[in-house]
Amino acid sequence: MKKIIAIIVITLTFIVHAGKSDASQKWQPKNGENWIGINKEQLRLTLYKDNVSLKTWQISIGRGRGTEKKSRLDLITPTGTFTIYRVVQDATKLVYDPAWFDEPGKPEAGVYGSKLISFYNKWQIAIHGTNNASSIGKWVTHGCVRLRNKDVEELVKDVKPKMRVVIVEKDVNKKFYKETI
Repeated sequence: MKKIIAIIVITLTFIVHAGKSDASQKWQPKNGENWIGINKEQLRLTLYKDNVSLKTWQISIGRGRGTEKKSRLDLITPTGTFTIYRVVQDATKLVYDPAWFDEPGKPEAGVYGSKLISFYNKWQIAIHGTNNASSIGKWVTHGCVRLRNKDVEELVKDVKPKMRVVIVEKDVNKKFYKETI
């Protein structure tokens, strides 16, 4: 009986925490560790080594406002610390289905651009390219982080599974990023 209760508690703990960020753990990069920082206010994605900015790119994020994503329909890019689990090297064949967001339209391939970086979350949002480069620098997505195809292609060269993605609303300690293009 105790084993069954222990299994139920472990299972429930996993379900409650699955897909959640670990921002409350105040994650810090290890010495020499690469990670991705996303600043929603500045619409910037930055590749870091330790706490040194290596490269930064302009992005688009979810058109919903807020820090906590509660549903795939709220259009918010959530804040928190997430872990990358894979890079899709050819995202052109992935199909966007508007029905997933209760929107009209037909499924369409190619909208995710050339590459896609998946990170653990329960809403299936990701970092990816786009077939609409004019959308970059705007709050227009369903919650995903969108880059120009050439930018995501450059970024994925340094992305590995288990890398961290830290999404913040704004960073009061940093001035606006300079262009590094």
